[in-house]
Amino acid sequence: MKILVAEDDFASRNFLQFLLKKYGEVDIAVNGIEVLEAFRAALESKEPYDIIFMDIMMPEKDGLEAAKEVREMEREFHVAAANEVSIIMATALSDVKTVFKAFNKSEATDYIVKPLTVDTVHAKLIEMGLLNDK
Repeated sequence: MKILVAEDDFASRNFLQFLLKKYGEVDIAVNGIEVLEAFRAALESKEPYDIIFMDIMMPEKDGLEAAKEVREMEREFHVAAANEVSIIMATALSDVKTVFKAFNKSEATDYIVKPLTVDTVHAKLIEMGLLNDK
C-alpha cells in the first residue's frame, strides 16, 4: 500500500508515519502544495497513492482545497472511480459543519477526529475496507 501523510504538525506527522509504515510505503507532505506535487508525481510515474491522510488545517493550501484538487487531478488523468485514492481528512474540529464542508467541498472519502491514536487509525482503515480485521 502506498500512503501519503499530509500534516503540518511535527508530532502528528511522525506518529502517522511510524504507525502507517507497517502497512506500506509512507511519504510525507507538510502543506497542501506538497500534497499536489507528490500526488501528481505518483500519477505520472504510474505508482499512485492508495490513501492520503490529510490534515484539514495546513499552511499555504488547506487540506480541503488540496483534496478537491487531488480529485480534479484524478479526472485529468482519467483515473477510474474504483481506483481513486482514499482521502481521510484529519481534524481537531469535531463539529458537524466542518465535517460536512469537508465532504461537500473536497470530495473526501472519510474523516477522523484528532487526537489520533493507534486504535482509531487502525479502526478507520478496517472500517473503510483498506485493512483486514486482524
